[in-house]
Amino acid sequence: MLAVALVLALLAPASSSAAPGDTCPPGTELTPSYEFVEVGEKVPLVATHELTIVADFPDRVRSVALSVPDGIRVIGRSGPRMKLIVPVSASLAVTAHWIQGNPLVPGSDPDDPETNCAASATTALPVTATRPSRAYYLRKANGTDAYVAFAVARDPQRGDVSPLQISLRVAAGARFPSARTRARKMPVAMRPSERVRYSKHIPKEEFATTRMRCRYYDLTCNRRLALSSWASSLMWPGRTIRPRHLNGGSLLSYLQPFRIVAPYGVMVNVIVGDPSRSTPAAAFDIQVRQSGELVGRARAAFRCRRERTQFGEYFNRCRAVRRQFG
Repeated sequence: MLAVALVLALLAPASSSAAPGDTCPPGTELTPSYEFVEVGEKVPLVATHELTIVADFPDRVRSVALSVPDGIRVIGRSGPRMKLIVPVSASLAVTAHWIQGNPLVPGSDPDDPETNCAASATTALPVTATRPSRAYYLRKANGTDAYVAFAVARDPQRGDVSPLQISLRVAAGARFPSARTRARKMPVAMRPSERVRYSKHIPKEEFATTRMRCRYYDLTCNRRLALSSWASSLMWPGRTIRPRHLNGGSLLSYLQPFRIVAPYGVMVNVIVGDPSRSTPAAAFDIQVRQSGELVGRARAAFRCRRERTQFGEYFNRCRAVRRQFG
């Protein structure tokens, strides 16, 4: 009997230690801190941005898991890291679960199931509000230049990176298209996770003929009105946006809009007229919206006619008779 009692006494855990899975005593939990990373750089928690949240602890822990409330888009997670997109809100509640050493047990170790304990904490992190994207009107169809171009650029630090939507209405006349006119729409993704790898391949823009570009890329290619419109992703404008430095990059596809991501914004182009033949009049209304708000708009109406140049040649030229921007 004495031997049996001795064995039981040796197997019984000490009263001061925490059994595996026990919750840490109140007031002994570690306090996690958080930082946010975007494209390899530390940034504040900005709404709509695709960020990686990283949990840090003042002492060694293991089995870290992070969670956020329902409705937050989580792209991926691994231990103390989570990639997510936070909607516009005042704060984000992040709950962390982990295993740490029990401070009440001398020499406790988070890897020792006899002395470790489980802890959790929920932290409300402030969310930085976004600044709306801004339109820069670069070409306004002055004189015989029947070409309109404008860029929609996000704020370099706190810009809204929700998807953009381009819509275009056209009309055969010298008046702006009616709001009842059917619009052609194209969404534009700005975040890396929104890129789609389509199963059907289309010709690359540098190898696309005029007909291929009209079929796969252009927002519209209206031969009857001699009106063409297309959009391209905006190249990096720098930390300070200057209109003269804004340039279009890769051509966006109307047929496969999420084939390319436009992280900095879009460049929208419309050209009216054809030197060899043109309709007597044409008009368009092109808009860019983001988060339900209008951020850029250009409307113009043209009259076209055959004109003789100083060299005796004849060309069809279109001149804007009505214009409105913004």
